[in-house]
Amino acid sequence: MWSSLRLERKLILRDRGAIATACLLAAILLVSFVSGLQADRSEAAALRSAAESIQAEWAAQPPKNPHSAAHYGILVYRPAAPLQAIEPGVLPYQGAVTYLTAHKRNAPMLSPASVRVAETRYGGTRFSPLLQIAGGFLALVIGYLVGAREARRGMLPLLIGTGTRGGAVVAAKSVAAGTLVLLAALPALVLAAITIGGGDPGERFALLSVASLLHLFVLGSIGVAAGIWLGAARFGLAAVAFVWAMSVLIIPRIGNIAAERIAPLTQQQVAKTIEADFAKGPDGHSSDSDANRVFEQRVLKQYGVATKDELPVNFDALLMQADEEFRGSVYDRRLAEAEAVRERQDNIRRSAWAFGPTSAMLDLSVRIAGSDADTQWRFDESAEAFRRDLVGRLNRHMAENSETGDWSWTPEDRYYASFSAFRPRTPALRNDIDDVVPAGLALLGWAFAAFFALMLTARRFNGRAAL
Repeated sequence: MWSSLRLERKLILRDRGAIATACLLAAILLVSFVSGLQADRSEAAALRSAAESIQAEWAAQPPKNPHSAAHYGILVYRPAAPLQAIEPGVLPYQGAVTYLTAHKRNAPMLSPASVRVAETRYGGTRFSPLLQIAGGFLALVIGYLVGAREARRGMLPLLIGTGTRGGAVVAAKSVAAGTLVLLAALPALVLAAITIGGGDPGERFALLSVASLLHLFVLGSIGVAAGIWLGAARFGLAAVAFVWAMSVLIIPRIGNIAAERIAPLTQQQVAKTIEADFAKGPDGHSSDSDANRVFEQRVLKQYGVATKDELPVNFDALLMQADEEFRGSVYDRRLAEAEAVRERQDNIRRSAWAFGPTSAMLDLSVRIAGSDADTQWRFDESAEAFRRDLVGRLNRHMAENSETGDWSWTPEDRYYASFSAFRPRTPALRNDIDDVVPAGLALLGWAFAAFFALMLTARRFNGRAAL
């Protein structure tokens, strides 16, 4: 085993093409990390500055009726994901700003990709996607070339004649290929670890690094096995590259199309259903509807009076709040149904994991980094919870301090400055671990598959030696 390792080390060090390719990958990963970090810091600073400016404008707005302030609204901004600088995931293509106003739950808008220059729009140029795709392909090709070396040179009978066992050959070639790719990725990984530091981002990066290195070793091992099996064939490397392209580029796209066809979902369809449901509940801007009359009778009975003018509170504000609460229940129900469809689509897309480890690793990378669709959904939920609290406070303050029909009433000076800024829950890896498990198990499954392939390859090598 040790003699095989020493031999493979010498042969790889003499392979200038492999060394040059590894050095090129190392340089690309370093550049992608540094550029991604700078772009992310600039973007985060711009969003933070905008959020502070908007909050200051809200606090300094002149006296106005609380419901007018609710319609005036406020913008909230999505916080940066823990590892967004190295793995942006889907976030560049999702809205980063939400306009919060009365009666309506607006979808996030203004995705970062839509306001960037063309050359910086693609998340694939960030560190982690490059490591998984470019690094993974390099590991596969180097593994293949290392595994096929003797067959390509016609030296396989000589190697067999030395009495070397298949297990030692296969293990040495796998370690050699994996080590070369590891050395190419190591400078960027070390720089990223130093820059990211500790805490939750550090924990996420440690897990991402382990998973990424396992992914590279799996592809390197598969390449070694394929090289030993197909090394003598002219089409061997082309076949391996074609299968990789199918598993990484083509099959996931087919899975996306299948998911959209099997579980269709459109925003227009959801919005139409929501609008139809709204018509069944109270309307804060209408005085003539069955739902409004039912609500009015309930309020009059609650306070023991005969008319709205006798109420000790502002009925208009109560009606506005009833409108908000009913619409909130409609949003909760219909968007939960839409989220269930999206989860079904995700389950269909996961079928691509059966055709290669890279698809699973790309999904795992996004989820570990906290830049997946679930993160966007949690931002949307946090913004909506903030909106309901804000509008509810305004409606209740108006109800308790003014009279029915008095739309000219305004609260005390600096009232709007008493509202806190939007601060969503800080993400933690322990809370996201359930989302990480499926892709992690798929990657482990591919690790066992690669080990099994190496075992079969070693047995085949020993079978040739026995002939």
